[in-house]
Amino acid sequence: MKLTVEVPYGDVDAMGHLNNVAYLRYLEWARQKYWLAMRGTDDFWKIDFVVARAEIDYRSSSHMGELLEVEIRVTRLGASSFDFGYRVTGADGRLVAEAKTVQVCYDWDTRAPKPLSDERRREIERFESGGGR
Repeated sequence: MKLTVEVPYGDVDAMGHLNNVAYLRYLEWARQKYWLAMRGTDDFWKIDFVVARAEIDYRSSSHMGELLEVEIRVTRLGASSFDFGYRVTGADGRLVAEAKTVQVCYDWDTRAPKPLSDERRREIERFESGGGR
């Protein structure tokens, strides 16, 4: 799944480039859009995972007004967790950042991790193969 974001003034730091913390917001936005598109709902209470880890490798700078493309896909499915991989590219095609987040499936009622269900696994695999886009 690919999304486009324009770097707003508020995301630029004193050095004139996109602040490192803004990338985490862009990843969060991509996860939200991915999950809601896959599930076909805008009910945030049905998002049954928490982020356990985030890694970002910054490759080149970005500036206010630049259009960035954020690409997100599931790169690993585990027993109770899964990984999202991200690529952020500029309009000129240059690589701006690569990232990974690890999500742990979570039961909000018991406040504990839970297994990745077979149904959810199939749903992700179908969406990733283009069957749900």
